[in-house]
Amino acid sequence: MPNTIAAIDFGTSNSTIGVMQGGTPTLLPTTGTRLTAPTALFFPQGKTISAAIPGHDAITSYQEGDPGRLMRGLKSVLGTQLFTESTQLGTQAVTFKEIIAAYIGWLLGKAEASLGAPVTHLMLGRPVHFLTNQPEADAVAEAQLRDVTASLGINHVTFMAEPLAAAYHYEHTLTQDELALIIDVGGGTADFSLIRLGPTHANNADRNQDILATHGLRLGGAMIDQAFALAEVMPTFGMGTGLKGPSGEDKGLTVPQGYYTQLTQWHRIHRMYERNTLHEIRALHTQEAMEPEKVDRLLTLLEERGGHRLMLDIEAAKITLSDEEQTALNLGWIERNLALPLTQTALATSIENWLNTLDESITHTFSLGGVQPQQLTTVFLTGGPSAMPLVQAAIRHLLPHSRIILGDQLTSVGTGLVLAAHRHFR
Repeated sequence: MPNTIAAIDFGTSNSTIGVMQGGTPTLLPTTGTRLTAPTALFFPQGKTISAAIPGHDAITSYQEGDPGRLMRGLKSVLGTQLFTESTQLGTQAVTFKEIIAAYIGWLLGKAEASLGAPVTHLMLGRPVHFLTNQPEADAVAEAQLRDVTASLGINHVTFMAEPLAAAYHYEHTLTQDELALIIDVGGGTADFSLIRLGPTHANNADRNQDILATHGLRLGGAMIDQAFALAEVMPTFGMGTGLKGPSGEDKGLTVPQGYYTQLTQWHRIHRMYERNTLHEIRALHTQEAMEPEKVDRLLTLLEERGGHRLMLDIEAAKITLSDEEQTALNLGWIERNLALPLTQTALATSIENWLNTLDESITHTFSLGGVQPQQLTTVFLTGGPSAMPLVQAAIRHLLPHSRIILGDQLTSVGTGLVLAAHRHFR
């Protein structure tokens, strides 16, 4: 039997599944005509994992107030001990391995329906590094993904770095050779590849000779959202406010920062709903908070299990500020008539450290490749955050002489993976 081949871009925020159709790399619709799906699962209250709702429908179920639990950022547990830990879904304890398998299994179902046969060979995209400064985590994460795919009946699995997949997709369009810097800024990581591309290189059996440098770290869009939320939104919920002693004196302490850090990380939000955490915050509210009205908002947010809704709204505000100078974050569902004004200037200030790290990472990639920036022909950008004017402006400032090409933010990697999978397994 011939190999039945598929490719998955399993992203922190969004994912794709693709196959070759008539010699053309094709991404398959996940919901309706959409070629990408949020990497999310919604677990209806009282149901088992087999009833999980994936993708766009997961977000819709949550936003419409259906009882249950939303999980996003599933990829963030790869390379960590969280992968084997259990989380409570109603009365059922489920491991993150099982949760990831449920999502990837749903994607594979799309390919199998298109191909008319079970997938036997699979290429998975992966970041250059799953965790910053922890190269040992890469092998762990790959082994975890192999464990997931084996549980789904697929034993022929290979991996490709996501920026290289984007590079091969871009190369498909070239009529002459060039030296390109591929920048893939996803939801969880940012990856960089210096690579020679073009007709002279496209048919090389060994592309390693064309790859001058790769570099990657945890620097994704989720960290932009977190930085923006911590700087501009979480103070409204008590972050940075003081605590008082029994006699009302200022203790010189603030409400613990850890609450707000967890509340702004997709894969940890659910921990803020735990009974012990709520008990601690209620005690702070009634006994120690110097601004109890702000901590009361935090309590309301958590009791309503609204952490995911808040982060979705903050993400939407960030996207709005890409085109508009200001917007308002409606928090009327927390407190009547509560709304926060948000501005482009505030967004830029909140992510200065993020942008500085982006600059440093690009410079480091050139150093690894032994290349001077002026030798570069093109910068090819992909990944959702690459569409942000602030991100593009930072790259143009650093590389003013290079041509900037903006690929399809959400499908370049997935399409490149299909091309690479066909070459690898055929």
